Amino acid sequence: MFHGWWIVGVAMLAQALSTGLAIYSYGLLVVPIGTEFGASRMDMMWGKTGLSLMTILVSPLFGSLLDRCRTRTLMSLGSLALGSAFVWLSVVRTLREFVFAFAVLSAVAIALLGALGTSALVTRWFVCRRGRALSLTALGSSIGGLLIPYLFQVLIDALGWRAACGWVGIATMVLLLPLIVMLVRDRPAGLGLHPDGTATAMAATAHAAPVSMPVDGLLRSGRFWQIAIAIGAVFAASAALLVNIVPYAQGQGVASKQAALLVSTYAISGIGGKLSFSLIADRVDLKVSLLTVMALLIPPLVVLTQTSSYEVMLLCSLVLGMVSGGLMPGWTALLARLYGPMHYGRVMGRMLPVTGIMATAIVPFVGYLFDRSGDYDIAFLCLAALILAAIVLLAPMRRDERPAHAIVRPAREGT
Repeated sequence: MFHGWWIVGVAMLAQALSTGLAIYSYGLLVVPIGTEFGASRMDMMWGKTGLSLMTILVSPLFGSLLDRCRTRTLMSLGSLALGSAFVWLSVVRTLREFVFAFAVLSAVAIALLGALGTSALVTRWFVCRRGRALSLTALGSSIGGLLIPYLFQVLIDALGWRAACGWVGIATMVLLLPLIVMLVRDRPAGLGLHPDGTATAMAATAHAAPVSMPVDGLLRSGRFWQIAIAIGAVFAASAALLVNIVPYAQGQGVASKQAALLVSTYAISGIGGKLSFSLIADRVDLKVSLLTVMALLIPPLVVLTQTSSYEVMLLCSLVLGMVSGGLMPGWTALLARLYGPMHYGRVMGRMLPVTGIMATAIVPFVGYLFDRSGDYDIAFLCLAALILAAIVLLAPMRRDERPAHAIVRPAREGT
């Protein structure tokens, strides 16, 4: 088997652990830690807010390092940071210590083991099958979001939150670090291989897209800002919807357990969306496919403003999760095609703060609109309008990329 698929497997595990623990499992610690330290719910939100802010700050730095330094070393550092964060949490004595440990160390782990670090690695190992590889890698975050919070809660119930954090931290390092050291290599050439496992580099060379804008002038590039703002708007809208879909359903008279099922439906269908995207990503125009995914987010948002039927809500959650599953792999594949794997880390590292800042602004804005109107109708219509504006912004972008099946092949003899 081509070693690149082992790289994808490690990348999936890295995303599952980092996202599952640092993002999805934070809510499990809010009540027990807040109770022990006598902290308010707002005080407990500083850990998550600090993580978001630190991730915005460190992403450009680590993005540049991923292009220049050994990825195995950086991912090893990320696994140590993730494990150490939870070991430290098991012995914290103050709320400030908890916020610092979680925000700083988890931000390092998210940058190096999350979408930035893993997709930068995977893009170097694949060209013709890059879309499929990135889609499978992105599955890690969905799988981690489904499984790890449940397992973590089982440990908390059995051992208490401190012991659970300690064991999770140790298990993370023991499980992930050896795999990174044994399997991760920066590029196929390090093992005498070519991208995609081809016999020669001809296919990859024929398929590679030129970089139309020098990376040194990245922040002056109109195309960079087109992609950053458009993608940031869509991810912000998705984040705002996911945060508010449960209270929206409860406001429509849906019971709490049924409302929570909407989130589970969204997450599970997101896995299906990523798997589906992996089958077509290398056979379609990446910009057109990404615009299509963005456009398909709009109808369910509009429908949610016109219904009180729980069955319709479930259907909308299913469609939204399925479609959203293609956003991350579509975005990462497009960046790799436009800028090339050699500069991928730097480009994405500078783009992530833009998307993070937009999400930080849009999510509370939706809450503000609800407070003013008393329902989510105006808020969801504004999210739909935001996505439409992102489509209008991204659509005119010049297409330099070619679909993966359009590989130049040598002519047969006699033709």
